[in-house]
Amino acid sequence: MSEQNHNRTFSIIKAIGIILIVIGHSSIFTPLCRFVYLFHVTIFFFVAGYMFNDVEIQKPLNFFRKKIKRLYIPWIIYGIIFILLHNIFLKLHLLNLDAHTKILIEPYHFTDVIIKSLKVLTFFSWKEILLAPLWFLFGLFSGLSVFFTISFISKKIGKNNSEIFRFILVAIFMTIGFIEPPIKYLSILYRPFVIAGLIYLGKLYSIYEDKIKLSLPMALLCLSGLMIATYFKYNINVGAMIFGNKLIFLIISLAGCYMMLTISDYINKNSSKIAVYLDYIGGRTLSIMALHYLAFKLVSLIQIAIYEYPINYLAYYPVIPYKTSYWWVAYTIVGIIVPIVASVFYDKIIEFIKGKLSNTKVVAKM
Repeated sequence: MSEQNHNRTFSIIKAIGIILIVIGHSSIFTPLCRFVYLFHVTIFFFVAGYMFNDVEIQKPLNFFRKKIKRLYIPWIIYGIIFILLHNIFLKLHLLNLDAHTKILIEPYHFTDVIIKSLKVLTFFSWKEILLAPLWFLFGLFSGLSVFFTISFISKKIGKNNSEIFRFILVAIFMTIGFIEPPIKYLSILYRPFVIAGLIYLGKLYSIYEDKIKLSLPMALLCLSGLMIATYFKYNINVGAMIFGNKLIFLIISLAGCYMMLTISDYINKNSSKIAVYLDYIGGRTLSIMALHYLAFKLVSLIQIAIYEYPINYLAYYPVIPYKTSYWWVAYTIVGIIVPIVASVFYDKIIEFIKGKLSNTKVVAKM
């Protein structure tokens, strides 16, 4: 299936996936977080694999041009904007300590802005804490690059048996990706190999889709398995390269993807209104991914007002440790709605500017 064709079932999967990502970040003080982390990011790699068109193997430049436009350019835009806003975020108490190093975050000077902006261009050696979820863009870009390369080689070598060669190469690369690197920093080079394997799961489904039956009882069985894994505190974090037992990781990934496929297919066929809303959210996943941490601050402000916390609590990452468990619901709702509103507003501005420029050109020609 080509990327140009709209598949509402998979748009719904993306919508549920991004909702789960926001829930995962907003519910870090509840068992729910551990549950959604089992499969929420894997869903997006699975979707990317399903959308991967083998015809594009013959057009490498066209393939990478599209991925640069859809993944690399947004990374640059968001990255530079947040770097420029860094000092404002500090003054507004949105930033305080680095979540990983626990070092006090300092204001950026002119040279810092230049250096960090240049690092954005490298696509991996840059960090802005409020944009942490955008590691996914680099993960998907690098994973797709590995998968494309594997597919290209398989097509050249395997010819009529290219799928067998692709399966073998993916298995080899994924095994390498599972190996713990001698230096922790090098994990960023190993991670694309694992992601390529997750992408291949989606590609395999697109190939054998007609032979795979989606069943609600089987989806419930998958859900039960995921709940059991959560009960036993099984941890998965693809971004941090935490997989646990590799075979269990693959089984959990398959269970999560099958469950999401079944649920999304059911919603698409039986709940038209819900399907329309989720389809819309599925088209705004990038904005939600990029802006939900920033949107969380609105809920943190409400907690500060209610519980009379000091204003520096606003810098808690990603959410304030809440006194009652229901706050994750508020964080999730705001983390989804505010980025959507922001992206719609942005689209309106761009549309307005394009309209003005178009009118100016018409007048100039008269």
